[in-house]
Amino acid sequence: MKTEIYDDASLGSEYTLRVSEFAALCNTTRDTLRYYYEQDILTPWKNPKNGYHYYSAAQISSFFFITTLRQTGCSISEIGNIIHNLSRSGIEDLADAKIRDMQREAFLITKKIAALKLGMWILGKYDSHKPGVPFVEMIPPMSVYKSPVKNKDSSFHTEDIAGELSWHLAKTSEDDSLPVFPAGVTIDYEDLLREKYVYSNIISLSFLPADNIGTFPLPGNKAVLCYHDDESADIKKTYRKMLSLIKRSGLTPCSDLFSISLFNLYDHSKKHTYFKYLFICVE
Repeated sequence: MKTEIYDDASLGSEYTLRVSEFAALCNTTRDTLRYYYEQDILTPWKNPKNGYHYYSAAQISSFFFITTLRQTGCSISEIGNIIHNLSRSGIEDLADAKIRDMQREAFLITKKIAALKLGMWILGKYDSHKPGVPFVEMIPPMSVYKSPVKNKDSSFHTEDIAGELSWHLAKTSEDDSLPVFPAGVTIDYEDLLREKYVYSNIISLSFLPADNIGTFPLPGNKAVLCYHDDESADIKKTYRKMLSLIKRSGLTPCSDLFSISLFNLYDHSKKHTYFKYLFICVE
């Protein structure tokens, strides 16, 4: 059917698109256009003779402006206020606020992606090395957030730091700048040498760059590492093996022992087991 053109001078002869035509051009529905019309944010011209609605091609950009605003989280009420009431500076202020909101959302998504990538990187390396047998390897750059353990000398087991672990996880969950997962503990290197296996910090690692305020980079990308699970030897023996490898290889430790509790799993026999990733940065 041929598109009708109306020569009403007040309209500048621009309202030529039927509702169905305009909807197709905008890849939307008649119901959406009707809703926008009812909310007074995208108004067609109404033919006084037959009551039909017509849109202008110039309104296509208006439709996508509205779509963009909705995608940023603006409500229909906010969009109406922008169109009818806000000055140019008011629109800029609102846009800046929405940009900040989206940047925060983007960072949170990036943070979650980085956490999963790090966890899966650790898990993915598991089959390459026998549990309980330390090895030397380069590791990717990571940042770490630490919560010091208050009663270090009596913190031998997870249950000894349960309250502080809960606080640490709550802190990292509430603060957008801090990593949540994977998490674990550290044992001071000097305590490791003295076979005094007490926890000094609760930690969370991240692939995201350190901000040097709450998170800090690991002191190196070379490490002595070891996987440990329920089937491995006594973890104290694993600690001693790691120290022995450092000495035999002529390496210099530059960090404490990091013990990452990645997963508590059920194995194929339905037995509950734990999985730890241990490393000491070396030079």
